[in-house]
Amino acid sequence: MQDISYFRAIVFNRIIWDRFRSRRFLTFSIILFCLILITTYMIMHKPKKKGYYSLELEDCINSKLERFKESINSNNILITEWPVSDRDPLSNLKQDEKIEHPPDENLFLPYVGNGYIGLSLTSKEGIFAFNQKSTTFPLLYNPLANIYSDTMTKKEITYVDILSGLVGKIQCYQENKNCIEVSSSVYAHRIRPSILVQEITLNNPTKQSVTFDIIQIFSKNWNLSTVKDDNFNNMEFTVSKGIIDVIIDGKPKHLCLSIGSTKFPNSIRLNEHEFNSKHYAISVIKYSVTLLSGKLENLEPIINNLENQVIEELKIATKIGFKKLAKEHMDAWNNIWKSGFGLSRSLADGALNGDRINASLYYIASSHRAPLIELDKPVLNQSGVDNNHVYHIERCYEGFSTLSAVKLWKLPLNEKEVSNLNYLWTLTLQKHGCKGLIDLGVEGIIQAVLLSLGGLKFTHHHLETNLNPRQLHRDYFFRKINYANLSLISIEVIVGYDNHAKLYVSLDEYIKSNEEFYACDAGCIDPPVTLEKNKRVEFPVKLTNPLTAILYISNDKTHINELKHALHVQEIDIAPQQDANSIAIHKHGHSLGGLAALFWTLFIILILIFHLFLFKLIYRELCVSNNSDYNSYDYKKSDYRRSRSTRTV
Repeated sequence: MQDISYFRAIVFNRIIWDRFRSRRFLTFSIILFCLILITTYMIMHKPKKKGYYSLELEDCINSKLERFKESINSNNILITEWPVSDRDPLSNLKQDEKIEHPPDENLFLPYVGNGYIGLSLTSKEGIFAFNQKSTTFPLLYNPLANIYSDTMTKKEITYVDILSGLVGKIQCYQENKNCIEVSSSVYAHRIRPSILVQEITLNNPTKQSVTFDIIQIFSKNWNLSTVKDDNFNNMEFTVSKGIIDVIIDGKPKHLCLSIGSTKFPNSIRLNEHEFNSKHYAISVIKYSVTLLSGKLENLEPIINNLENQVIEELKIATKIGFKKLAKEHMDAWNNIWKSGFGLSRSLADGALNGDRINASLYYIASSHRAPLIELDKPVLNQSGVDNNHVYHIERCYEGFSTLSAVKLWKLPLNEKEVSNLNYLWTLTLQKHGCKGLIDLGVEGIIQAVLLSLGGLKFTHHHLETNLNPRQLHRDYFFRKINYANLSLISIEVIVGYDNHAKLYVSLDEYIKSNEEFYACDAGCIDPPVTLEKNKRVEFPVKLTNPLTAILYISNDKTHINELKHALHVQEIDIAPQQDANSIAIHKHGHSLGGLAALFWTLFIILILIFHLFLFKLIYRELCVSNNSDYNSYDYKKSDYRRSRSTRTV
């Protein structure tokens, strides 16, 4: 009996060990599989770097961007890291070479313009001029001072400051363990359209002095070109004049022009521990308003007149001072951005977000004059009538929401693509009833773009919102829409936690008189609500049959009361909940809820493995254990007895 008990203990221990070993192996396999999956996911989603830089250069760039942190997070400053070459900055690209970048990366062209001139920091073609058909052509002149060094490694980024209407470049050069900063900002003056300003700042924290080379490309390939140096208010200038040939509609034309620019030396020396060393450059660009034809010799009086205008404006600009010029420019841009648009961020693939919208609005605004605020107001319309503060808004915007028009949101890579983007937007807005606003210049076209984004339409005596009540998956914010130059009104569309969308309307300020404004929701079945200044009024989003606008706003109470009799609504009810999957995709990038897709993938795999293990365990207990354990016991028992008999012989 003792031998049998001993044998049973041995068999039981082996059975437990076998099961423990199999479970331990299974657990180890699960952990190993999860680690492999996580490692693969991290490798596949690891951000790609554009190049390899030292920690000192990385820290230098990051520290310089720290002052822009809040504006970068709000998409008011857009950053682009460009490929860096050891050659001089104007020889990085060949004439027809295109900038390549990953397709999933937004690249923001550092472009400045005011509808009279345009310029990109990354271009070799220099200044571009605008003609009457919203197209541009190069003036073959680049006044910007490009500072570089061939003896030090560097990293550089460019930025677009949308609110201030300027662009800049930050370069960090490594000297041993320290970094030397060279930064510059450029703007095309908003109310003095012929003026281009560049500000350069250098910081040298090292114990050694350094020397940087400077390159400027002035006029080239001009006809009847003459260049002279001059001095105004203790600044050296180069004044050029001449004629360039352009092809418009297949016909050769002549453009007379004159440009005066600050003249820099060939190099600049930065002493040890020298900080905040500033250098300013100013350019004045004048060209003939209309393209001319005929013999070049007959155009000399026009060229001479343009040269005199350049010299006179250079004297005025240098006398005003760079601080006042910058303040004028930034105040003008802040006035342009009084109205705006925002929407909640989407993580869905290929979704349109605030950075791309802000960039597109900036490029459009930079391609239009500002006749309402320019000091010398240009005549924009063919009739020669001054459109000062006259808002022709009837039937604007009449069409689909431009948020779904993919071609309108393509980021440009050079000045010509900026011109094409502006032309496409202008054409779209004109064909949908917004020509009156476009004739007002940059202020009008910004209003027209805002109306087009939300399907907002001005009709006789009211403004209506034509967003689809079934497709409000994101939050929309329309800030300070100009209502017939009478008041500024804001509209918000917010999707709540219950996936129901709601409207919020507020009267921000009056422009001319304190007229009362009224609003009603879809169908205007309910009595209109009076809008009060700086007070949000909530409206439900309703669905009607036939489909009508979801919101109506008017300053005519009689008109808005009569709308319900003119809309002929047969059915009306609160709009159904928005599609939960669509909302989840926008919020989280997938329809699996707030947790990451990797978590849900691992969770499902673990559930499957657990059920397989449970099935195996039940199968062994019910189908295999009775027979295999008994047979194993008989076999072991006979072996044990045989061994005992062998030892007793």
